[in-house]
Amino acid sequence: MRYIRLSVVLLLAACGDGGSSPTTPPTPPIPPTPVATSVTVSPTSLSFTSIGATQQLSATVKDQNGATMSSASVSWSSSAASVATVSSTGSVTSVAEGSATITATSGSANGTAAVTVAIPAPTDTIITVMVADSAASSITVGNQITLPIMVDMTQAAGLDIASLQVKVTWNASIVTYVSVTPGTFGSLTLNETDVATGTFLANLFNGTGTKESFRALLLTFSGTSAGAAAVEVEVTTAGNELGQSVLDKVTTRKHDVTVNN
Repeated sequence: MRYIRLSVVLLLAACGDGGSSPTTPPTPPIPPTPVATSVTVSPTSLSFTSIGATQQLSATVKDQNGATMSSASVSWSSSAASVATVSSTGSVTSVAEGSATITATSGSANGTAAVTVAIPAPTDTIITVMVADSAASSITVGNQITLPIMVDMTQAAGLDIASLQVKVTWNASIVTYVSVTPGTFGSLTLNETDVATGTFLANLFNGTGTKESFRALLLTFSGTSAGAAAVEVEVTTAGNELGQSVLDKVTTRKHDVTVNN
């Protein structure tokens, strides 16, 4: 009976309590390093209607999993810096008329935006014929003033002018006509018959026409008596190089002369 109990004890000791050793969990895989795989530029196009204007672009960079990389470095470049430039932050500035492509690059990925610079033609196409560069001036009795007849073509939107007939009038009791000097336009034909009563006529012709502003002629007056006199110009005919009338495109501006004692 003693031997049987000992055997049982030894058997239990050999078997232990029936437990097992803990198992080490597997090591999770290391996620791949994010790599820029796409760059989206917003907006995708910009339009400018003036020179020196600025507009802002933004770039969104995403990795191979489609996650946004908010801290990714982005560089900017322009395909035509003579048309539009871009700063390191994506600010685009118009330089001249034309087209350019702005590219945002991050790593080996890039995105683009199209830029167009187009300056619209003036809504009112006009040729301005004016007396003098300013609207008014003053002299004293006995002194002289020279007033150019100016033709401003800056708003003429491509029109040319080849012939011009002008009529200049003034108050002859305030200022008197002294002389005329040809300008830079072309041939000049004068009619000074009525200058004593305040009327002067001139025909101007330039065979090739011009799209540039010019000084048609210069009129010199002398202050006769104290008062105010408006020197006004009227355009009676105006034509282009092809002989077509552009009179409906012409506007005029007078010049006020104040004569003091």
